[in-house]
Amino acid sequence: MASYFKVSEKRSSVLVVIVHFLLTMSSFFPLKGQETLNLVDSLAATGEVERARSILQAWWETDLLDADRHDRQYSLWLRAILTVDPGLASLDFHRLVLSFPGGPYSDDALSRLALISVARGDLLRAQEYFQNIVLDYPGSPKRRNAERWLEGNQGLLEELELEMRSPSREGGPPTSQEGGELPSQTSGVMSESYAVQVGAFSSRRRAKDLATIISEKGFEARVVGIQGSPLMRVRIGKYLEREGASILVQKLVEIGQTATVVDDVLLEVLDP
Repeated sequence: MASYFKVSEKRSSVLVVIVHFLLTMSSFFPLKGQETLNLVDSLAATGEVERARSILQAWWETDLLDADRHDRQYSLWLRAILTVDPGLASLDFHRLVLSFPGGPYSDDALSRLALISVARGDLLRAQEYFQNIVLDYPGSPKRRNAERWLEGNQGLLEELELEMRSPSREGGPPTSQEGGELPSQTSGVMSESYAVQVGAFSSRRRAKDLATIISEKGFEARVVGIQGSPLMRVRIGKYLEREGASILVQKLVEIGQTATVVDDVLLEVLDP
């Protein structure tokens, strides 16, 4: 995948030669499938954005129906990064994340969505995207940057979350229609919100295999889904406080098991 940010002068010259060679050859031997998408990628890398958009649009009109799973992802990624309007780009990034979980471009799409949210001032939404990278793509090169952003903005994010949870100044604290107190579940004060996640997969079988391995190590693992996400997650425990989950993470790390604390237990769906 080409880089569109820092391209050395030497590399840029090489890319220009390659692109012109491919364009010349395409006039004699029409390019197909991924060859066309590679050309679009190379054109974008050398700054010929308009030409890249034109060729990509033609590919969408003629080759999309016959494209394999990888090329569909590749084309969505290219269309998104070549789109000037952040709103339209976000639509394709969302499609990558939801339709191709675990795909080669999905973690980068999440990162782009997070940065778009930051630019819009929606830090809580950005937090969701960065957390998805950390939890669902542990091997992603984007993970470390996501962790840095979350750590660097932790205080501000906590303030925003408290602000979101606080009762309306005009309406006062919420009550039931009969004037009594609401059931304790609605307050969420004592809910077991935290857990430890050791993996996330698009395949139920792989998730269950990991759960079996974790259980054999002496931990009670469960396979769950999360509302709004197609991924299957392998988790251990439920905790009222983050500290309890953090202690378990440390124990898992000591035996060589990757793990992280999550705070969305209330969104879990058992046996989805």
